Amino acid sequence: MDRFDRHRAIEGWDPDRLRRSTVVVVGVGALGNEVSRLLAMAGVGRLILCDPDCVELSNLSRTILFRESDIGRPKVEVAAEALHDLAPGTRVEPREGTLLTGVGLAELRDCSLVMSCLDARASRVLLAGRCGRVGQAMLDAGTGAWGGEVRYYGRDGLCYGCGLGDAGRAVEDDPHSCTRPLPEIPTAASAPISAIVGAWQAASAIRVLCGLSLPSPGVSLGFDHPPSLIDLGRPDPDCPLHDRIEPGVVTRIDLDDSATVESLLDHVDTGESLFSWSDFLSSDGFGVSRLVHRAPRSKTLREIGIAPREILPVRQPGPDAALRYLELTAVGEQEW
Repeated sequence: MDRFDRHRAIEGWDPDRLRRSTVVVVGVGALGNEVSRLLAMAGVGRLILCDPDCVELSNLSRTILFRESDIGRPKVEVAAEALHDLAPGTRVEPREGTLLTGVGLAELRDCSLVMSCLDARASRVLLAGRCGRVGQAMLDAGTGAWGGEVRYYGRDGLCYGCGLGDAGRAVEDDPHSCTRPLPEIPTAASAPISAIVGAWQAASAIRVLCGLSLPSPGVSLGFDHPPSLIDLGRPDPDCPLHDRIEPGVVTRIDLDDSATVESLLDHVDTGESLFSWSDFLSSDGFGVSRLVHRAPRSKTLREIGIAPREILPVRQPGPDAALRYLELTAVGEQEW
């Protein structure tokens, strides 16, 4: 008998596939707490938790992994420690950072599934765009006062940004985007609602990881309206979030995020421009930049906000300004 004997009796449940899976959870608030806990207890082999924030007093009414003694500590570290106690067989990697600085594109590409547990539309659009660049699926959820939604976007076709239009995809973070992208939906949610929506999101993830189908890519749950299926719309051929990075333009280099800026620039030819996905303070100390050539040469890539296993764009010289990419690697990685 082992920990998962009861699970083995569930039709379609595949503990071996779960054990081999890597799931990236972006956002470790109320939903992220529930999702990461349930996935770890289900036997998912590896979780990468990404969140830039620290535990606050207001988190404690809706999160199961945090305690009052954790206030002021990074959410991802606290969650990782709690999950180790709950499910010691799951490898949990905390990434204290934004979704741009915490998890690289190669990690998103190679994982089994990305879980969006975010609370703003702009952040969802940004994550959807990163998933789209590497052809990764995204399972998104959001909560409202008395309910929430769970939405699955597969590796190809429809994405979160397709139905938003240019204006919706360009919107700044606002407090009205946790569930539907409509202004009348509030973001506040209680512990029971977070638990219900998080459980549905986690159960949906387990079905995807086990190779099972979902009855619908979108589900609306709530106590102020009957549960219902959601039509997520159709793929938008003009959606820029589908801008895929093709393998043929990516060069893997033997550097990780602990390398210096100077060592990274050794892989860039004269006349080329190397860019980061996030802003950093330029070497002159004035203003911010994404052009890596302007970063302090002695800083590590991690120190200027470049994520582990990131894929970085390089603009080549010439009138066509073609792009190629450099992929940071790590020991033991598999080829694309």
